[in-house]
Amino acid sequence: MPQRRSPLRILSWLGLLLVLLVSIQQLPVGQQLNLGMAPLLTALQAPGRWWQEASLWLHERSQLQTDYQQATARLEKQSVLTQEVRSLREENRQLRALLDIQQITGYHWHAAKVQGRSPDKMSRRLILLVQNAAPDDVIVSSDGLVGLVDHSKPGSAVVRTILDAAIAVPVTMPDRVLAVLVRGQGDRLMVDFVPIENAPKPGSILQTSGAGGIFPAGIPVARITKVEPIPGQVFAKVDAEPVAHWQRESWLAIASATERSAQ
Repeated sequence: MPQRRSPLRILSWLGLLLVLLVSIQQLPVGQQLNLGMAPLLTALQAPGRWWQEASLWLHERSQLQTDYQQATARLEKQSVLTQEVRSLREENRQLRALLDIQQITGYHWHAAKVQGRSPDKMSRRLILLVQNAAPDDVIVSSDGLVGLVDHSKPGSAVVRTILDAAIAVPVTMPDRVLAVLVRGQGDRLMVDFVPIENAPKPGSILQTSGAGGIFPAGIPVARITKVEPIPGQVFAKVDAEPVAHWQRESWLAIASATERSAQ
């Protein structure tokens, strides 16, 4: 009976064959046979190459994921910082603009930060972070008149804006002696006692006249939007809009009459 070859002997022969193939490649004859043996050598080396390529791909994929996460975190942080810088620049602009308003004499001026706004679309109520505010203190933005302090408590004050129907502001036009009254209508302003023959044109700006002793004179209040003569009436129907944009301001100025502040 023929003898069966053991697995160990087969592995030994295969190892010897591999060594022989490598040795032949180093000889001149082996170099001539190199082209013919290339497919066999490529097949023998393929598993090792596949493993190396797979390991490299997995490593690079993991590294790419890590780099992507780090880049995303840096971009998010940079976006937050950029937004903070823009916000600080805008607040700085508002505060610088408020300095010009404080040149009006007869009042004690200081800045107040807006803490909140009423949920209605036109924000007819504001909450300010401010110390020692008193009812009827005047609130002004960098653009114009905002309203009056309604009531206060230590550290804060509630403001009624000029859109509130309870506020009436005596105003004039800069180039006229015409004295009229601006009243709030909830979402707009109405200008009372405007004679038809002296009615201002749409786009005209009305300023505080200083009459009544509450509002400082010379502060922009309203912009005329519509003038409608009423047949048979002496006065025209005049609509206006606030000049101040308190819905987007972070800082406002608060003015207390000097006499009232001294009490």
